[in-house]
Amino acid sequence: MTKNEMVQIMAVITAAYPRFYDKQTETDKLAALRLWYRHFEYVDYDVMLQAVDAVISKNKFPPTIAEIYEKLNIVLGIYDMTETEAWSCVRKIIQGNQTDYQRQFELLPPSVQDTLGGSDKLEEWSNLNDTVIDCIIQYEFQKAFSEETERRKRLMEHPNEYRRYLQRQQKYICENKLKCTVLA
Repeated sequence: MTKNEMVQIMAVITAAYPRFYDKQTETDKLAALRLWYRHFEYVDYDVMLQAVDAVISKNKFPPTIAEIYEKLNIVLGIYDMTETEAWSCVRKIIQGNQTDYQRQFELLPPSVQDTLGGSDKLEEWSNLNDTVIDCIIQYEFQKAFSEETERRKRLMEHPNEYRRYLQRQQKYICENKLKCTVLA
């Protein structure tokens, strides 16, 4: 997002909460703009606008940076996939007659990619019998996915790592032409 786009985002927030911002000095506004830009410069403008709109539609008070991060997680689908849904994505690949496992791996959501670690597991698992897949591999994958989900939640405590993760998630959505949805 550009600085001008962040100015537009801040204008939306200011318009939604005019009483809160009417007494701010230009210095205060500039400081807020710099702070918010530092946190969200890597976020696509349309994605950020979706998150801000979702938060201001529910909040009586201006949003905090933390509230916007939480809504970005939802808009970008970072926390909404369950272990079962993630396994379903993997299971479809390994039970099908795939030949290009690298391409199939690249089409998976980043959270599933991070859990797998690489396309080689898909190919390896496709050669196992259904009993092993359904009893052992499924359990191990879902356990690892749950741990990966917890790791992603902890990323919020480390802004630079979190930014890189959000960038990957946005890239995945754009490359696969998925529509971001806000869960109100």
